[in-house]
Amino acid sequence: MQNVKQFIKEIFTNRVVSQRLARFNVDNKWANSYLGSVWDYIEPMMFIAIYFLVFGLGVYQGDVDGQPYLLWLLTAIVPWFYIQEVYNRGLSSIKGQVSTLSKTRFPLSIAITIPMLEGFRRYVVMTVLFIGIMLICGYMPVIYWLQVFYAIFAMMMMLLSFNLINSTLALLIPDYKSAMSALFRIIFYSSGVVVNLNSPSMPYVVTAILQLSPFNYVVNIFRDTFLYQRWFWQDMGHTIFFWGTIGVLFFIGTMMHMRFRDTFTELL
Repeated sequence: MQNVKQFIKEIFTNRVVSQRLARFNVDNKWANSYLGSVWDYIEPMMFIAIYFLVFGLGVYQGDVDGQPYLLWLLTAIVPWFYIQEVYNRGLSSIKGQVSTLSKTRFPLSIAITIPMLEGFRRYVVMTVLFIGIMLICGYMPVIYWLQVFYAIFAMMMMLLSFNLINSTLALLIPDYKSAMSALFRIIFYSSGVVVNLNSPSMPYVVTAILQLSPFNYVVNIFRDTFLYQRWFWQDMGHTIFFWGTIGVLFFIGTMMHMRFRDTFTELL
């Protein structure tokens, strides 16, 4: 538990530095473009606009559990766009920041959170656009929409836990990053983002196993919040399993990070 307390303390104490480094990385990413970081807003707008034109204008008239496929898809793919970015960047978060942070007094633990902060502004823009589409489609705000804060918290804790483990193992095991990048493509389709895992055509055993995935839980929470008007405690079994899994991953991740971070510079 000492590792967990120390990690949380370091993250909280250096939160301002983390935000500044994240902002610097975003600006540096678009330094050679005329519009600069405005592209962080344009890209998600174009992404949602394409789905709105393709699915919202009648190309696909289907529905999932009584909800239009367009909204069913966007409810999951908006947070998934953020999950994908943070997960992939998290694999090299330590490697990308160790040369900078090793020369300062700031702990390497903040490198874990930088990818999460870099992509969060884009996620907020995409969420606002998605809510705009919900309103256009005739959906009015209800109290269940407040559950989005819980959904975001669950998503962030999941990503933080995975980033702790992945960033460490990516340095210790040369092929780990490539393997996890390939595995994430499978996770995309097995988490119910574009495929309805509750379809009668899906074997019950397969559905039950896939629903144990933390990624699947987060996707379902967003859909329950905006589309199906269900509170997270109405599925207490999956909620307990999710937080139990994340708690174990977070504990293991902090232990690994604290154990090996003094040798990170030697591993590069």
